[in-house]
Amino acid sequence: MKVPVFGFATTRRFASIAILASFVFSNVFAAGIVRSNNVNASPVSSTTAKYTTDLTQLGREGRLRENLSFENETARLIKVLAEGGVRQPVIVDEDKAVQDAVVEQLAIRIANGNVPSSLKGKTILKLETAALFSNQRSGAEVTQAVNEIVDDAIASNGQTILFVDELTNLIGSRAANTKLFKGIADGKLVIIGGSSETTYNERIESQPEVAGFFAGILISGQANAVAVNNSSNNSITNDSGFRGDNISPDLREMMAQDPSGKKRVDVIIQAKDADNAALRSLMASGQARVSERIGKTDTLVVNLPLSALNTLSSSGLINYISPDRPTTITGYIEETTGADAMRSQPRLNGRNSYTLDGTGVGIAVVDSGIYAAHKGFQDSHNYSRVVANVNFTSSDINATTDGYGHGTHVAGLAAGDSNRNGGAYRGIANNANIISVKVLDDNGTGQTSWLLNGLDWILANRTAYNIRVVNLSLGSTAVDSYRNDPVCVKVRSLVNAGVVVVAAAGNLGKTSAGQKTYGRIHSPGNSPYALTVGAIDSFGTITHADDTIATYSSRGPTRSFFTTSTGVKVYDNLIKPDLVAPGNRLVSYKAANNRLATANPALSPDRTNGTDSIMTLSGTSMSAPLVAGAAALLLEVNPNLTPGMIKMLLQYTAQPVAGANTFEEGAGQLNLDGAVRLACSLRTDVDFQTLTKGSAMVASGWTMPVTTSTIGGKTFPWSQMIIGNYTSISGQNLVSQFQTVYKRENIFGAGVNFSNGAFSLNSSNYYTPGLGVNRNITISNGGQLGSGSPWLSYGVLVGDGVLVGDGVLVGDGVLVGDGVLVGDGVLVGDGVLVGDGVLVGDGVLVGDGGVVADSVLLGDDTPGMQ
Repeated sequence: MKVPVFGFATTRRFASIAILASFVFSNVFAAGIVRSNNVNASPVSSTTAKYTTDLTQLGREGRLRENLSFENETARLIKVLAEGGVRQPVIVDEDKAVQDAVVEQLAIRIANGNVPSSLKGKTILKLETAALFSNQRSGAEVTQAVNEIVDDAIASNGQTILFVDELTNLIGSRAANTKLFKGIADGKLVIIGGSSETTYNERIESQPEVAGFFAGILISGQANAVAVNNSSNNSITNDSGFRGDNISPDLREMMAQDPSGKKRVDVIIQAKDADNAALRSLMASGQARVSERIGKTDTLVVNLPLSALNTLSSSGLINYISPDRPTTITGYIEETTGADAMRSQPRLNGRNSYTLDGTGVGIAVVDSGIYAAHKGFQDSHNYSRVVANVNFTSSDINATTDGYGHGTHVAGLAAGDSNRNGGAYRGIANNANIISVKVLDDNGTGQTSWLLNGLDWILANRTAYNIRVVNLSLGSTAVDSYRNDPVCVKVRSLVNAGVVVVAAAGNLGKTSAGQKTYGRIHSPGNSPYALTVGAIDSFGTITHADDTIATYSSRGPTRSFFTTSTGVKVYDNLIKPDLVAPGNRLVSYKAANNRLATANPALSPDRTNGTDSIMTLSGTSMSAPLVAGAAALLLEVNPNLTPGMIKMLLQYTAQPVAGANTFEEGAGQLNLDGAVRLACSLRTDVDFQTLTKGSAMVASGWTMPVTTSTIGGKTFPWSQMIIGNYTSISGQNLVSQFQTVYKRENIFGAGVNFSNGAFSLNSSNYYTPGLGVNRNITISNGGQLGSGSPWLSYGVLVGDGVLVGDGVLVGDGVLVGDGVLVGDGVLVGDGVLVGDGVLVGDGVLVGDGGVVADSVLLGDDTPGMQ
């Protein structure tokens, strides 16, 4: 690392240096400015008001989050600014959220007067680059806007400090076109910059005539490690990941509908410190009642009047508040996924031959409970493999059975082993241990707090039951950005602890009129830490030749968002799902007398209620457990695999689905034949979490396995790529060399840079050289490496200025929606997909005691399986 701290003793004056106005930036805050009650505010132009945000004012209002992880970096930033002179500080880190967090700590200190006298009363304005460059039509307009903002800052006579993230994108060959650099060189402009380490070295440090004007402040590895550890333990007090408004949009809507604030609601408060006396006092003064605490974390379930929310929001004591939302559920399986061909594993790597069936691996099924007496859940000695059975619903804590019928069906697909019909209805990991975590009641409904308690229990008990995989065939419409959503935050904690979290994508892929919809991925499938699964309609055949995306399967991109201080929505826009798997009309196990089968007799072809009965369901809820079972098999092959490596193996070997675009299929269809073969070729003598970038993941002399698979007599290529937030990434080094993004605390998108309108891989910290990156959303032709016809250049979705209304136009004028808020902020869930027929509506509200009847979401009209 070349970044100097506090830099050179002498600097070179401005000569012939230039600024390159880059017209597309990564997805950062797209906001206006807060000016009310601003101390020492100078008159500003309409351009400055539109394209900057007053961080100092937000600090005064208590709307910035204190983060003690960056105390040293904040102190260094203060020192550089307090010294004055021509050298301007640049926060150097790969994560823009970290850059923002450090500057926000300074804003908080200025707001509180806790800075040297030379900085007291200063105003920090953040230049909102995404909004600026997305809204200007030409380079000349960008230059004019930058000049106006700079003029305002200079006119403040040193009172304004301009924060410019992605500073290196403003350094290039046309500096004469703007006043920013000249203002710095002339000592009239004070700025704070932001940059990644690689671009800082390339565009600032390597150019002496530029470097003399900047002092790099490198974020220490220790600071980032603290943030990661806090997240792993779900101690989110200092988590810098939270973004934007700290009250969820549906709560804001409820507040607007009830100006009196008298209506009481149940909310999830992600506090900075749940035991803080001031926080407890605030809640007490608002007649708030703490219903429960999620384990030992700082997350509280609270009943309070709407009038208490604004006070809590501005207190500086909470990270995020959201409703305790309702949650709903969203034989040939072995052959069509390739599991049957992989059962018998030969002697390899000093290990004797064995049957690949998930033995010893724990799969937590978070659902409506499990009918544990079903024969499909017994081991070879007729003992139950349901090793733990817990209940977090409002019903009797000891009532762990499955009165609804969904959880039993899901568990059977992941880990069932019934001998019925010659084993035709076996699941994927048919000897894995099953942990039943009941968070849906016997009507198939639940609350966010129930789900959070269930996930927290898994986190605390993962070692006791060797829980390596969690299946979430449930969820709610994704409203909050994954950075703020309490369930997504808990998912991140599980993944950081080494647990693979598999989530259903949702069943909102088309409207009641039969039109495709995009952007309806459910929470927590909107999290980049989750392995999100969509549904394939396999038409009941083993071969993949006739497979298509199920019409109801939710499509990306993710449309969860956070809201800036001025009400602007900033969308996550991640590519999802990650993978697809069979999900239409799948046969699995039936819980006796369950409500689904009682209300819909056609679901249970044998009409029995015994310990070996079966039923049929459809949906991404059925696709997810196939992938959960696949993850368990890979962990049996190699227990040292990280969750990121599991995702890599499944995506790299997935089968591209001809005719499907990336928002529909992710990397492609589950292919266990390829995933297991590839996993067997990796080293078993190392803990991958401890490896450094570029370390060998394969033995000396390794050669790549044949990158095709044959299922049902048809041979197809592997995708040979992974998905990284907004791109696909390809190259054999993904398999042969360790990539830093495989560490539990990272995601694939962390190592993808977006600059000057182009994507690139960060080869300094996250990825090894020799890999390729593709920005296009493609309509697949069934070939490898994302081949096919481009459908959309995804770069346009990275900045939010291109959004049309509340959605974004993609492809042939198809509008991406943002989900639906109903009534008092109650979110419409997917319901259950059952039987034959067509998709009815965009969602379902379960009524009449929760029995799914006329308003059920029905599966694709395909031939039933025998």
